[in-house]
Amino acid sequence: MTTTVKKTKASAKRKIISRVALSLVGLLVAGALVFVAIPSPVDPVKWIAPTAPAFEAEGPWQQNDKLSSAQLVTAAPHFPEFITFDKEGQLYTGDSDGKIYKVPFDAQGNPGQAEVFADTQGTPNGMMFDANGNLIVTDVQKGLLSVSQTGSIEVLADSVDGEPIYLANELDIAKDGTVYFSDTSNYGKVTFKEMAENKPHGRLLKYDPATKQTSVLLEGLYFANGIALSADEEYVLVAESYRYQMTRYWLSGEKQGTADIFAENMAGFPDNVTRDAQGNFWVGIFTSRLAFVDQMHNSPWLAGLMAKVPQALLNGASAPVKHGLIAKYSPQGELLESWHDPEGTLYGITTAVNHNGYLYIGTAPGGSEGVYRVPLSS
Repeated sequence: MTTTVKKTKASAKRKIISRVALSLVGLLVAGALVFVAIPSPVDPVKWIAPTAPAFEAEGPWQQNDKLSSAQLVTAAPHFPEFITFDKEGQLYTGDSDGKIYKVPFDAQGNPGQAEVFADTQGTPNGMMFDANGNLIVTDVQKGLLSVSQTGSIEVLADSVDGEPIYLANELDIAKDGTVYFSDTSNYGKVTFKEMAENKPHGRLLKYDPATKQTSVLLEGLYFANGIALSADEEYVLVAESYRYQMTRYWLSGEKQGTADIFAENMAGFPDNVTRDAQGNFWVGIFTSRLAFVDQMHNSPWLAGLMAKVPQALLNGASAPVKHGLIAKYSPQGELLESWHDPEGTLYGITTAVNHNGYLYIGTAPGGSEGVYRVPLSS
């Protein structure tokens, strides 16, 4: 009798577990169907991305360890998006919390303690000194700023043609003081939805210090990012991160006012662009190509589905690959060489600045922390 009761109870327990399991499966299926049925927040455009360059193949993209010997310059700031130097050779860089840091160097070139120079109360990205010694800053939240030598801040531009500057990102300054800078996206922030949508929302802007007017030079850019003028200022480059390319806008000559592709099918997402004394361009590659992103672009349905996933759940999937990467281009757009850290000690690279025999390297949130440098003789 006891055995029969036990069997009966065990059978009842199994039935309960089975019902609960079926209910859970039903809920999951129903949830999935509801998720699929919900309209996507974007209307994606199909794009067949070119096959990414292989690091194993011979050529300028071939993997090496030139960045593996990088030395930490300063742990503050945590994420130095851009790096510049003043006339005395002091390093300036910003952090995502709004602070701008100054790092002095001794006579032997050893870095000193970083100190806070100014606080924009925003997110300072690009920065460069003008002829008057003011630090001109593109701030993601505030627009185009001028920071005096004492650290006081003036807003130069936060709107253009009656609409806001949504996400001021990077800049370069011409000899006459004209500032060329990127307005990355009218989304106003970095979001996976824009990548999934695969439509151009970025602009190239120009600020004239004489008239204090801002104008739009070029629209329809895919996540407009790094900016750099050519040595003769005949053209200005703007990196389009979501198209793995750099676009060239002609400022003079027969092609003035037109744009073309300067470099394409890059091995990752180009970020900031700087020019060295020889006229070559150094490009920080925030991350090498993400295979699932290229596959997503080939299927608007899949892209629309992924755009519905909360950003927080996608942060891990779209995080930078732990492989440091920098590319060097000639003034004609030829890829000359690439610098790698395949071990991933240094990754999420945004900036590479050629200065006094070193390549100074910055990163953004998601990447490694602190300012690094590596000898150019590596």
